[in-house]
Amino acid sequence: MGKVKAIKGKRDLIKQQYDELCKQFPGLRLYEDFPGQWVIRGLIAFSASYNNVEIEDEYSIHIILPEDYPALPPDVQETGGRIPADFHQYEDRTLCLGAPAEVTRRFREDPRLLTFIKTLVIEYLYGYSYYDKYGQMPFGELSHGGPGIREYYLELFNTNDVRIILALLKIMADGSYRGHHYCLCGSVKILRKCHGLIILGLLKTQRNDQFYNDAMYILNSLLTGELEALNGDCIPKQFKRHLEALRREDIKQIKKYVTNQWEYVPQNIN
Repeated sequence: MGKVKAIKGKRDLIKQQYDELCKQFPGLRLYEDFPGQWVIRGLIAFSASYNNVEIEDEYSIHIILPEDYPALPPDVQETGGRIPADFHQYEDRTLCLGAPAEVTRRFREDPRLLTFIKTLVIEYLYGYSYYDKYGQMPFGELSHGGPGIREYYLELFNTNDVRIILALLKIMADGSYRGHHYCLCGSVKILRKCHGLIILGLLKTQRNDQFYNDAMYILNSLLTGELEALNGDCIPKQFKRHLEALRREDIKQIKKYVTNQWEYVPQNIN
């Protein structure tokens, strides 16, 4: 009974937010592709300006509401073929609206479809329209993927040392925040008097596994010299367990290979 009530509550919330949304963006339509999977498709027409440069444009988009909406923001795809795949999009053609933690933080401040579209989505679309017209981004840009996530956390934690941001991400990924422990940035201050406030604010925006994903993106973007400078204090426990599992599997495969090779070694018969 509680599950049915929760499903109905979510449906009512989505329809209420959609009604608010379509008053300003009448080209959008709400669909339930299958039970519990809500999507919005159609045209977004907008007029926006930045530094007195006004742009009017429209895009075909596909908005996918996550299963636990509104705990997390929707995913958005541009479906009209205007935006090339190499312009701040993930492999599944979902638009990269910014560093994941920042997108979630901004959405959680006002978790409504209308606000999400008017801010994050239109900022992205305005940015592409501006870039398409003038050949540059209007308000700067983060790099894509791991380098962009890295740039975001370097600025947020006010450091230029990638080992520090990975160590602080490890706290969030592992769920091991302890305010009385020394901060891993090396300041010789306890965490709650150093980077603790930032970490606690971030922990309100995402689940632990999402910080783990951010750490993995950053690790994948590191250069060889940077990787060699890392130590175990920077690596989330989940990744250590994964590496250990791979190591055990490699040992098993090596043993299996050696055993198979031994079976085919010709034996001397006297």
